[in-house]
Amino acid sequence: MDVLLAMAVFLFSHVAISRSGVKPLLVRTLGERTYLIIYSSVSVVLLSWVIWEVITAERMVLWSTPSWAHAFAAIATLVSFVLIGVGAMSPNPLSVGFRKRGFDPNRPGFVGWVRHPLIWGLTLWGVAHIPANGDWPSLILFAGSAGFGAIGAVALERRSKRQLGSEEWGRLTSGAGTADINVVLGAAIGVAFWVLFLRLHPFLFGVDPLAFMADWP
Repeated sequence: MDVLLAMAVFLFSHVAISRSGVKPLLVRTLGERTYLIIYSSVSVVLLSWVIWEVITAERMVLWSTPSWAHAFAAIATLVSFVLIGVGAMSPNPLSVGFRKRGFDPNRPGFVGWVRHPLIWGLTLWGVAHIPANGDWPSLILFAGSAGFGAIGAVALERRSKRQLGSEEWGRLTSGAGTADINVVLGAAIGVAFWVLFLRLHPFLFGVDPLAFMADWP
């Protein structure tokens, strides 16, 4: 029950802010940068709570881990970290991000290819862990994160189209994707954090992905 409570609070905190007038009020009061820092910090704390509850909960095995699961998780999380890094560095008025200003619809950078890189990166992170964690309550964390991310991306797309109007939406999404400095820098940051998390994973979560990958045929 503690796992379900932690996950419910984590999801509710996101829905309550994004689907109400709380976010605009906080942005006007605190400023966009300060709001993002506080919002991200609270999200990390709540996610840490969910992870802690999952780690310490009793487990019920749902399926045996396939031999390819850990290699799949490593590759998929690499892509997810790159998406998160590029999404964090790229100006993007159409999605969740840390930079809204400086977006050029004629040269949209990575956003011209993937409109919601941060959200899809976090979604892929959840998907990456599902095959290797075939137990309850791990499934709550990883499948819940993946499902919430996918639903959130679709909902955000519809809401942005409605709020911006068809003409402005068409103007902002007309450019083709380009590989700019934000893509290169964001990808480098993503790879660096991926390597760091692989090293820290045994200490944080008690599982060494590198050891499992070494045994993979």
